[in-house]
Amino acid sequence: MSSHLRTNKNKAKEKAFFLKNGAAVLEQLIIYFNGDCNPIRTFSVGELITATNNFQKEIHWDSSYSMYKGIHEDREISVKMFKENSIYQDNHSEKIANEVAVASKMSNHKNVLKLLGCCLETELPILVYEFPEKGNLWRCMLSQQLSWESKLRIAGEIANAVAYLHHGLPKVIIHRDIKLRNIFLDKNDIPKLSEFRIALPIPEGETHVDAEIFGTIWSVAPEAGNNGRYTEKCDVYSFGVMFCELLTGKRSFDLLHRASNFSERSSSLSEDESGCYWPGKNLCSCCTSYLEANLLGKENSAQVMECTKLFQSCLKESPHDRPNMIQVAQALRLINSINS
Repeated sequence: MSSHLRTNKNKAKEKAFFLKNGAAVLEQLIIYFNGDCNPIRTFSVGELITATNNFQKEIHWDSSYSMYKGIHEDREISVKMFKENSIYQDNHSEKIANEVAVASKMSNHKNVLKLLGCCLETELPILVYEFPEKGNLWRCMLSQQLSWESKLRIAGEIANAVAYLHHGLPKVIIHRDIKLRNIFLDKNDIPKLSEFRIALPIPEGETHVDAEIFGTIWSVAPEAGNNGRYTEKCDVYSFGVMFCELLTGKRSFDLLHRASNFSERSSSLSEDESGCYWPGKNLCSCCTSYLEANLLGKENSAQVMECTKLFQSCLKESPHDRPNMIQVAQALRLINSINS
């Protein structure tokens, strides 16, 4: 009898979570896309426990979630389970609903990690994605040598995905955390952009949105780092940082230490002489020096020089001086077409 009562109690709790989480997802879909989204599947807790063998094989993690490998209906999947105590603790459920809304709309793009469905029966929703066999791009950078050609192709395809996020949807949506750890590779080395929890739409009729300062410290554009003002040019800046890391195989943090007198500032947001946060100038200098010392003469020199010009334009201090992501994608297509 007591077991039966516990089962009923659990079912009631799951139903309450389902209603709360479902309402949060619907609210975000209405805000972003007037309620319109690509269809995704609803999974039960039991299905995901079985698929992952009780969440045994962790394949990716950060401070706010763990991702597990699973097999469901003979298909490999990745199951994203969020942690209750994380940097996203405030409005955590709403941020996950945000990810569902944006990822579901972006799932048709070949360079976005495809959201297959979600489980709404738990306190924090659990998300189910396609399985990126080779893991995140940063791990791939550490564990294997990606060729120069592969790096340029990956950069171009991610640029296309971000350009679509900015210009291919009903609203301009800013990703806010473009970095190597948020890009995955499938078995064919096709890059997949992910992580849309802190993505933001620019309100209709506006050119920017003001929000809490968020993102990876070295990748935050100066205007966002100084006053929380976000435009699509903030993503261009973050892409520029990611591009530097991809080309060099070095973290921006490590590259920045190559700048003179920079190590003293490494524990906090760096400031230039005027007191404004903008490490981009230092990063441009370090990345350029690294490419010239290590790649000129070994790779297609014309491509190396054009890549240098591109990341320098992405990392301009003023957002008005940066290209948009369509222009970045076009530039990468031209760079990829340059013959030795």
